[in-house]
Amino acid sequence: MKTYTTQNGKEINIVRDQGSPHLKIQFASGGELPQELSGIFTSEPFAEQAIKVYLGKQETISKSKKTKEK
Repeated sequence: MKTYTTQNGKEINIVRDQGSPHLKIQFASGGELPQELSGIFTSEPFAEQAIKVYLGKQETISKSKKTKEK
């Protein structure tokens, strides 16, 4: 399974939910997940899509902050 990295350098992993055939998302270093990434996913593509949407929102927020600072 793939590993993703946030702009702050935190790694995001997709892992099997213990005792279940489903998947969940977690930060490799631990910590509370944002609402968009919490929950159980039935397949890896669904979990990946949730991560990509989350990372896309973070990128947009970062760009808007840089624009305001100029």
